[in-house]
Amino acid sequence: MLFLGILWMTSWIGSFLSLSDNLSPSWNTKITPTETVSNLGNLVSKHNPLDVLSQQPINTWSTALIPTNYLKINWGTQKSLSNLDNSVKSPTRVVQHSKKQLCYSLVENADNRNILEKSIHFASAELIKTRSSPRNFLPDKILGSLQDFFRFTNMAQQSFSAVTSPVILVRRDRKNYEVWVNNRVVANLPNEMQAKSLQTRLSQLTALPNLDANQLRPALVDGIPALMAGNRFLFGIEKQISRQFNRSGDLLAIEWINNLRSAFQVPTLTLLEAQREMYGLSASNVAMSGLASWYGGYFHGRLTANGERYNQNELTVAHKTLPFNTYLQVTNLKTGKAVIVRVNDRGPYIPPRSLDLSREAARCIQSEIAGVVPYKAVILHSKQPTMTLNPANLKTDKLKPRKQLALVADF
Repeated sequence: MLFLGILWMTSWIGSFLSLSDNLSPSWNTKITPTETVSNLGNLVSKHNPLDVLSQQPINTWSTALIPTNYLKINWGTQKSLSNLDNSVKSPTRVVQHSKKQLCYSLVENADNRNILEKSIHFASAELIKTRSSPRNFLPDKILGSLQDFFRFTNMAQQSFSAVTSPVILVRRDRKNYEVWVNNRVVANLPNEMQAKSLQTRLSQLTALPNLDANQLRPALVDGIPALMAGNRFLFGIEKQISRQFNRSGDLLAIEWINNLRSAFQVPTLTLLEAQREMYGLSASNVAMSGLASWYGGYFHGRLTANGERYNQNELTVAHKTLPFNTYLQVTNLKTGKAVIVRVNDRGPYIPPRSLDLSREAARCIQSEIAGVVPYKAVILHSKQPTMTLNPANLKTDKLKPRKQLALVADF
């Protein structure tokens, strides 16, 4: 009798826990803003001997990322299933060059595209589960224990705290982690530790009650391209990250800031606006013109005239006489495209050329294919104080006074 009583009790509890599964869709809690799905193709294109309720998404941490327009589809209708089935049977969808991608190559050669310029497939990806808040109430603890013991799944009650959070982390592969904010990809990072660091900072940012997204901007902090919210430091793009993706750290910072501004629905910055903000520059009355060429792979990694290693992915330029570290705003007179570059080398020595741009700078003004283009350049002056995270780095030089600013690193 005792055994039958225990069996009856466990059956009753199981029926109670799964009650919401049998309710109509209108009674079930809607999970927003996203629902993760697993093996969608198998569900709609293959016969399944088990009864599957069309109104119930299948919840799993090993997810398949799908385009955001799918998230707006009512999966329970026959029309929706037909559209989904067509998308599964169709060739793999790819994302072409995004307009948010700055200074990409116009040369249609897949071997020369870097890891971020390659097409991104909507293949399987893993959602990195973050720690959810612990259950503080005794009924929640009992319910959770019973669900774990009897392996019951309550669709309506499952929290999806990591998915519904405004900031989530997705692993595409071993060396590609995506940080999402408000259903938008903000940044790609090569390892999980760096990605989690950015995720934590952005989670703290989104929790601020008086966040002004218009203050999101790029900057140089201790010489490193960084993401800033006003004078609050968010994340620095170390050289390791830029080398991993073969991209300029300056351009990555600008792209990520623009992605973040888009996620908060504020206007993005143009390349020149972002560069002027990052370097703290203003135009002078000194201008020049002539022909500009560019140099790339053969010189990549070699010493420049100022002692740096030439990096064809950075925004630099060679000039015969201008002082090193002079900033120039160079405009391609054929395309109207402009970019800000820093003088770190001497040349060119083939007349009548007067500027030799890095390959990345040439891509920014769309002169990579032409090779040599007419240009106009304006010398820029620095107006922004040096920014640092460590107040101990602030130095006082009586002979050469320079404005310095200690930033806020904590929320």
